Amino acid sequence: MTFFSEIEKTIESGFRRWTERAFGPSQSNDLVLIHRAILEQIAGKIQVGARGKRIFPYPRIVVTLASPDPDRRALYQAAFGDKLESAIREALQAAACEVGRGFAVEVRTTEASAEPFAIDYTMDQPVTAPGAPARLRVVRGKTQQAEYILDKPRLNIGRLAELTDSEQRVVRRNDVVFEEGADEANATVSRKHAHLRREADHYRIWDDASEFGTRIFRDGRLIDVPAGNRRGELLRPGDEIYFGRACARFE
Repeated sequence: MTFFSEIEKTIESGFRRWTERAFGPSQSNDLVLIHRAILEQIAGKIQVGARGKRIFPYPRIVVTLASPDPDRRALYQAAFGDKLESAIREALQAAACEVGRGFAVEVRTTEASAEPFAIDYTMDQPVTAPGAPARLRVVRGKTQQAEYILDKPRLNIGRLAELTDSEQRVVRRNDVVFEEGADEANATVSRKHAHLRREADHYRIWDDASEFGTRIFRDGRLIDVPAGNRRGELLRPGDEIYFGRACARFE
């Protein structure tokens, strides 16, 4: 028994109660097993320094949960997306483990992996230097520009320049427009597909309930950007973002 195990049990019981209410007992059992395994793996990364001081040396963790079933991936995102970071923080703090400033946990999903989940520990913060806007370069699909500078707080992406309501009032303007009818890839871009936001020194992307979905290709893996995820998905330079079958590279 490790010093972390009793803390894990307390956190796990709260997670079990919540998932039973939200998803039912059968789903809860599977989610609790994954939750427990994640906490146990993270516990193994705690280091004990001078005078027994406990330290968690990684400022950022990325947890990727795998399933070929899109409904299962949506379940993972709903169960872990907004709650896993607080559970990990609570466990580390209760274990008297020092956590660095800026500590953050990201939850992602992917279609295929050798393991049900993977945890990436990194010393790097994914940043884009303040004052140096990122770029979005279109690599598949047809748009008015081949490249867009992300110098606005929010950038909307879709298949029409303007969306109107029943009274012909403009309800949304898209900054990156995959022209309607231009080619087959453009046809898979929804009229209101996704948006990016610049937040301090990084960018996030949200899917706006698109028909064919938004995914990120990174390090040989496809990462879903689920509709309704309040936190969005953090972007890294080199990410290839798929809006349906259209694609743009984040640089």
